[in-house]
Amino acid sequence: MPCLPDFVLASELMKIRAYSLAFVKLAAATAVTGGLAGCAGARGKVVVDSPALPYQAPDISEITGIDDDDGDSAGGSATGSAAAK
Repeated sequence: MPCLPDFVLASELMKIRAYSLAFVKLAAATAVTGGLAGCAGARGKVVVDSPALPYQAPDISEITGIDDDDGDSAGGSATGSAAAK
């Protein structure tokens, strides 16, 4: 039987390279799957400091500057340009 040397430098370097590449691939796969899981975790939820309030219609008299009581002082119930005649 031929006698094999105990230490072969080339095979040790190849093992180190193979282990390091496997570690890099595992780290990259973990980073990608962790990133995807983090993005897909809380879809549609927005974190805010205040609670959601129901819609409240704006006050027309506040926007236009015309009070609802001004139309009643003319004496007629008609509004618009027909009321002026």
